[in-house]
Amino acid sequence: MLKKLSLYAIAFALVAGPGQTGAASSADAQALEKIKQAGVIRVGVMGEQAPWGSIDAAGQNIGYDVDVARLMGEELGVKVEFVPNAVAARIPNLLTNKVDVQMAVMGMYPDRAKAVQFSKPYSGLKIVLLSSKKNKIETIEDARNLRIGVPRGAAQDKAITALLGDVPNIRRFDDDSSNMQALVSGQVDAIGGNTTYKINLDRAAPGNDFEQKLVFNEQWQGICTKLGDASINAWLNQFIDKIRADGRLEKISQKWLAEPLPNFPQSVEGVPFAVK
Repeated sequence: MLKKLSLYAIAFALVAGPGQTGAASSADAQALEKIKQAGVIRVGVMGEQAPWGSIDAAGQNIGYDVDVARLMGEELGVKVEFVPNAVAARIPNLLTNKVDVQMAVMGMYPDRAKAVQFSKPYSGLKIVLLSSKKNKIETIEDARNLRIGVPRGAAQDKAITALLGDVPNIRRFDDDSSNMQALVSGQVDAIGGNTTYKINLDRAAPGNDFEQKLVFNEQWQGICTKLGDASINAWLNQFIDKIRADGRLEKISQKWLAEPLPNFPQSVEGVPFAVK
């Protein structure tokens, strides 16, 4: 757990440079103006995790996060360029300027908030354990001796490792699709995932007997920008308020999750929604 946390700190330190930890440089503090001048916003999304972000048969980005990003471009009056992300590359891609904002299912956690600035939440899900109906799992201890797959560095990796310790039967994969494929192919007995994994598992293996066994925590997602950039953070919070109020975010939730928007929290411990 400490090793994973240090990766965020190292990545941020490499980008921020000496004397800039905890605040963006003056060059990075004008992201909103640069986006407007360029006429394009580069948005980090998942490429293989429906319904949040995936690629359709025509090669187009689709999903919940993609639709929100398109609304963002409309409000800014700029084009949207989508940048698919591996799970472990999400924060580094933001900090090294490969994207302007990161929206690749970015769960709001205190360790991440030390490296990036979160907006208010705009979506949510639950972090869960999935396995075959044949496996009786009522507590995480029931899964201790099973081979458990997780995407490396993701929220489910941290949740399971915190509960079981860094045991050798936790198998870490580079992305969500590899993690799910490991379960389908029998490389692992269970996987840490989220409440929308079942959509992809049913698509990959119709008629499977995988089911949700445990819920580790409820996760809220925010839009990530660099630390200290108050202008783009303030704009994003106003944008989220607007699309919630006018019903456009509700339509996206119904379209991709087939459920109404949850009651978003007013605060998440250790995760400020605004630049201080």
